[in-house]
Amino acid sequence: MTRRRLVVMAAAAALLAGSAAPAAAQWQIESKDQKTSIKIGFLLQTQFESLETADGTATSKNVFLRRFRILFGGKVSDKWTFFFETDSPNVGKGTGTSGVKDAGTIYMQDAFVTYNQHDAFKVDVGMLDLAQSRNHIQSAAALLPVDYGPYTFVESAPSGARVGRDYGVQARGYPLGQHLEYRLGVFSGVRGTDSTNTVRVAGRGVWYPFAPETGYFCAGTFQGSKRVVGIGGSFDVQEEYGSFGFDAFVEQPVNEDQQGVTFQVGWSRVDGGAFLPSLAKQDNILMEAGFHFAAGRVSPFVQYAARNFDSASTADQNSLQVGVAWWMAGYNRNLKFSAGRQHTAGQPDRMQALVQLQIFYY
Repeated sequence: MTRRRLVVMAAAAALLAGSAAPAAAQWQIESKDQKTSIKIGFLLQTQFESLETADGTATSKNVFLRRFRILFGGKVSDKWTFFFETDSPNVGKGTGTSGVKDAGTIYMQDAFVTYNQHDAFKVDVGMLDLAQSRNHIQSAAALLPVDYGPYTFVESAPSGARVGRDYGVQARGYPLGQHLEYRLGVFSGVRGTDSTNTVRVAGRGVWYPFAPETGYFCAGTFQGSKRVVGIGGSFDVQEEYGSFGFDAFVEQPVNEDQQGVTFQVGWSRVDGGAFLPSLAKQDNILMEAGFHFAAGRVSPFVQYAARNFDSASTADQNSLQVGVAWWMAGYNRNLKFSAGRQHTAGQPDRMQALVQLQIFYY
């Protein structure tokens, strides 16, 4: 390599370094006037799963990428921000009786811009995460257990959504000194013949008596480091389909932040009606709890979820997982293990074990 080429490369590197404003735990570039910026990051969750087959005679074993996401975010002015995120879930996991490994499909998971008038009024536009419950809008990088509740997104496939996302616009804000949160939006929903169906409407309200959460996504835990209480209710309707729910989240540090507890409970009533006949009328319950010690670096947890159908012809389901999370570097690096069982009425229980390593940078 010539000396001239080395000089050019060094100058280019210096120019790039000079244009980037350093930030802790971020890859970020800002304009000189700091009015525009872009951040880039990723989420990688490598997972091992052992799960008994439905007939209870064998055990499926997989090592795969539970999630691989590339994240882009930033602002184009003081009032306009954006966030885009891809996903490729379950890459390398054996599928069906053939066991053929999933080759992976990269798609857009989130894509929206936000207009920030002030704390009490924001507008999100794009492919949005509908807020049917707190668990719906928790970040996959900030969960307490290994994964979301197994019945959290039961409406997604019948309603044509992608892991709870749909296309639309919503107003969002945090009035009354940020003690209240509201979200109210209009979404595409199922369009039907010639796209003549009515639109989908969803909303959510949360009361925060102490510290609020003012981000688009919320957390499943802060590893016992914050005092947060949130009590919320949500709805999601389109024609005869309806989903209504209530949830509560509590996190409380104890012993001068050396320990802490996290608790979450949620209930939803879901009915597809004649509009979404594949979505049977049901009640869904989710409960999670964790205890944090060693200054929040270790967290035993438990997750219980149940799905109870109105029709006696449809078998009820429930799931129980007990495990521990080692927060090597909070959300950025952690290792989780859980063991439990999946139960469907009238069928053998299926024992399950999960191990997940998360690397997150954003």
